[in-house]
Amino acid sequence: MNLIEQIKNQISISELLNKLNIVWNKAGFIHSIFKEEKTPSLKIYFNSNSFFDFSTNQGGDIIDFYKNYFQIDTKQAVRELSAMLNLSGEPYSPKQREFSPQRIYQQRKILLLPSEREFFEERAGIYEFEGKLTRQEANKFAFKDILKERKKIQSKIFEAIYSYCDSFGNDEKAMEYLTGKERGLSFDSIKRFKIFSINSVKNLIEFLRDNFSRDEIYIAGLFSKKYFLFSRHRIIIPYVEGGKIVYLRGRYFYKGDAVPSSFGKYIGLNNWSLTLSPKRFFNFDLLKNLEAFSELMICEGEFDCILANQIGFNAIAIPGVTNFPKDKISLLNCYNVSLAFDSDETGAKAMQEISSLFDKPIKIIKLKHHKDLTELINAAS
Repeated sequence: MNLIEQIKNQISISELLNKLNIVWNKAGFIHSIFKEEKTPSLKIYFNSNSFFDFSTNQGGDIIDFYKNYFQIDTKQAVRELSAMLNLSGEPYSPKQREFSPQRIYQQRKILLLPSEREFFEERAGIYEFEGKLTRQEANKFAFKDILKERKKIQSKIFEAIYSYCDSFGNDEKAMEYLTGKERGLSFDSIKRFKIFSINSVKNLIEFLRDNFSRDEIYIAGLFSKKYFLFSRHRIIIPYVEGGKIVYLRGRYFYKGDAVPSSFGKYIGLNNWSLTLSPKRFFNFDLLKNLEAFSELMICEGEFDCILANQIGFNAIAIPGVTNFPKDKISLLNCYNVSLAFDSDETGAKAMQEISSLFDKPIKIIKLKHHKDLTELINAAS
């Protein structure tokens, strides 16, 4: 098997899009990677790991996508993808080919909302004049300021959503699910981790429209076009960093049913803003008060993490094995880390791959008779 075939076997096009923080719509379309446009025209074919851009009549496989996305040749694309997947032995630096603010501004100017343009031009002018920078360099710093402002807006909205929903209390059936045998969470844990439910989507949307501008709501990543992402994923798991809610993830719970038929169990936010990547740790504030060389468990999934903390472990979590934030590894090296992922093949493979990223040995917890950590803990209690 040659290197190109290995790459195609190692990564799916959906995984590649996630790595590039590209969000597709319900029909599997994204914006063209060949030109600017308002309406997405590039279709992703997940079954065949391919794509086709109907606006330019161009398409291809994963390597073609990577090559055209970064405007490099095939040889360089193969080299970088093989390094990314640890197939070549060469180090891969995320900074080498990332979705940089400068590239975004040059090729995706539409990402600046009308309400942001005046602030952007003002900041760019200041950087250009006071820093004696070129306009291109000034634009780069100004766009970084835009991203910072977006994070502030997002946190403000997420905190408001939590306060609004919490004022009505959690849905009774949702609480039964969270505290029942399947989850086993205590009321204290639910309160501590700010888990809440959306009792009325209609009322919440009205609250948002009454208190925030259209651009602010858009930046918060709560909608995909006109569809409210948490319409059926009504148990909400907040991610808190620095004492503020910075991200929301929804668990499917609709009309008392926790088993989705045509929906995924979990859903994250729309990352149009480029500041809402799912690659992050849940319960990351735990590290603020955790002494060096303490035991630290990394779980697959927020509920495993909450339950582990509930019985006395120091635990953080990732929202799925493909969302491990590699840029945060250096912050974990001072702890005695152990990985506790699901017992399926995907979880086992991910633990091996992630353990190799650390510069010291870490523990791998293998679950032989249980599908995940929650099932193990609840079976023992």
